Amino acid sequence: MIVLPADRFRELGVAIFSALGAPRDRAEFVVETLVEASLTGHDSHGISYFVRYADRIRKGFIDVGAEPVVAKESASSALVDGRWAFGQVTAMRVMELAVEKAKTQAVSAVGAYNCNHIGRVGYYTAWAARQNVVAMMFVNVGHPAVAVYGGLGRVFGTNPFSAAVPTGEADPFLLDYATSVVAEGKVSVAKAKGERIPLHWIRDKHGKATDDPRAMKDGGWLLPFGGHKGYCLQMLMEMMGAVMTGSRSGLDPETEPPSTNGVFAVAIDPDWFVGLEAFKQRAEMVLRGVKATPPEPGCRVLIPGEPEWETREKRLREGIPLPEETWDQMVKLAEELGIDPRYYETG
Repeated sequence: MIVLPADRFRELGVAIFSALGAPRDRAEFVVETLVEASLTGHDSHGISYFVRYADRIRKGFIDVGAEPVVAKESASSALVDGRWAFGQVTAMRVMELAVEKAKTQAVSAVGAYNCNHIGRVGYYTAWAARQNVVAMMFVNVGHPAVAVYGGLGRVFGTNPFSAAVPTGEADPFLLDYATSVVAEGKVSVAKAKGERIPLHWIRDKHGKATDDPRAMKDGGWLLPFGGHKGYCLQMLMEMMGAVMTGSRSGLDPETEPPSTNGVFAVAIDPDWFVGLEAFKQRAEMVLRGVKATPPEPGCRVLIPGEPEWETREKRLREGIPLPEETWDQMVKLAEELGIDPRYYETG
C-alpha cells in the first residue's frame, strides 16, 4: 500500500482528466466525488476510477464535454438525458433538480437515462441533506454481476440505494449501500491487495463458495445481501432505476458502454410537513436516543453514516491508502499522458 494526502490525489486526478480533454471545472468536480469516496472509506468507488474512467474516455464511452439535458419536465418532476457525460455530472444535475423542485412543491422525483457510472451514491443524497432536504436515490447497474435469491448466475447489477436526512448536525444521517453483499469494486480492491475474501461474498462459475476474488472475473457472481429481503430491494432498484427511467436493465442484452446507471431520485422538504426546525430537533432526539442505548459486550452502537464520517476525519489526517498495483496503473496512465507522477507522490 502507498499512502498519500487527499490533495495529492485531487491534483493528479484533475491533471489526468484535463489531459483527456475534460474542462477543468468538470474534472475538478468528478475528482472531488472520487476522492470523497476514498476519504469516507468507499475505496471501491474512489480514486481507483481515475484509471477506469480514463479507459472509458479513450474508448468513447464517456463524452467529457457533454451536457445533460432535461427531456421531460413538470413542476415536481423531470427526466434527464445524460447524453453519456460523466455519470457524476448527470447524477448531480438530477439531485439539484430534485432539491430545487422539492423546495417549491414539497415532494419531487427526477430520473435520468443515458447515464455513465455515477460513483458513490451517498455523495448526492448527503449533499441534498445539507440543503435541508430528505433525499433518496434508487440506482440500477446495467452490467449484470449479481445472482437473484435462490438462483445461479448473473442477473442484475449491484443496484445501490442511498437515503440521507438532515439532522442539525454537521454530518447527516446517511444510508448508502449496494444491494449485493458487497459492491463489485470491493472484490477488485481485495484482488489488488492480494487478499482473500469472505466465503459469503461470491460464487465461482460452478456455483461454489470461494474466497478467491479472482473467481469474479472468471465467470463468478456476487450474492444479494440479506437473503430474500435484500433480493427484494435489489429488484426495487431495478424497477425504479431501470424501468422507471428507460435505462438498460441487467436482463437486457449487454451492450456498450459498460456500467451504465439508471438513476431515480426522490426529494422531500420537511418544511412542508412538521417544519424544518421541528424535524431536525426530532431527528436529533432519535439519534441521541439510539446512541444512548447500552451496547452489547464488545459492540458499539453506530448511526448510519457515522463510520464514513469517522473514516473521513482519519484519512484527512493520515492520508488515503491505495494498493501498489492500483498506484502502478495510475503512474502508467499519467506517463502516457505526459504527466510526471513523481511530483504527486513526493510533492
